[in-house]
Amino acid sequence: MSKSAAVRVPASSANLGPGFDVLALALDLHLEVEARESPKTSIVWEGEGHDEVPLTRKNLLVRSAQEPFAGWSPPLDGLTLRVRNHIPIGRGLGSSAAAIVAGITLGAKLRGLRVSAQRILELAFPLEGHGDNLAAALFGGFCIAVTENGGVRVHRLDWPSRWRAVLFVPDEVSPTHEARRLVPRRPAREDAVFNLGRVAEWVLACSQRDRSLVRSAMDDRLHQPGRARAYPYLDDVIAAAEQAGALGAALSGAGGSVIAIADRNHDPVAQAMHKSARSHGIDGKVVKLAAAARGAIG
Repeated sequence: MSKSAAVRVPASSANLGPGFDVLALALDLHLEVEARESPKTSIVWEGEGHDEVPLTRKNLLVRSAQEPFAGWSPPLDGLTLRVRNHIPIGRGLGSSAAAIVAGITLGAKLRGLRVSAQRILELAFPLEGHGDNLAAALFGGFCIAVTENGGVRVHRLDWPSRWRAVLFVPDEVSPTHEARRLVPRRPAREDAVFNLGRVAEWVLACSQRDRSLVRSAMDDRLHQPGRARAYPYLDDVIAAAEQAGALGAALSGAGGSVIAIADRNHDPVAQAMHKSARSHGIDGKVVKLAAAARGAIG
């Protein structure tokens, strides 16, 4: 009888304003996958992305269960996957990181390998290309991903339990690679210094539960000004969220979702964000989420 395995991985919101490729928050929205080895690959996909992802060996889950193990562990003949996905695809909520973490976790389990979270991170990094979403998907909470010698070191902070993420999620998909092209390769020194200070404020805000720091901590001069050209609603949705009582707001990952942090007034913040986006002709939904304290569970 073939082996079977299961895994549950949270969504994540990266950057959180100034922490480009460094900061990420795990969110209570999950990708759940059951897998077993089989002669051929077949995928049953329920939920978000069911009509957006390939249900073949090109699927990121399947690739992640195979490619990182090439050369040091035998390939799996095929995979039968049953997927329940609650993470919107291509909206800046870490869907690719969740799939990569899920695939590697399942690939290891089906091969009978015991692999640590740090090792999964090392195997996942070449597929994702940046460590922030991967860190949150693996470790949960508020994560700082530090790149070093081609790898990633993670520092995790507990997220304040009262704080919630209010997210406007557009209906339209926003490919990450296109949004990344809008980020300047050589930022001005004053902009780099501006962002360094804001990242430090984020660490203080989270560790000291200081709500008064969040608005400043979510300000950015590195990637959002460029990406606002792709998402002309961004600045207005951020302003609407803050005016409705959000502690702060920013683009989620490469977009086009917008994340606001609130410890009260969740409904007015959600309504204001949705109304502002609609004023730009952008349809979507608003979700209110707690942080995910735990990362991948399998």
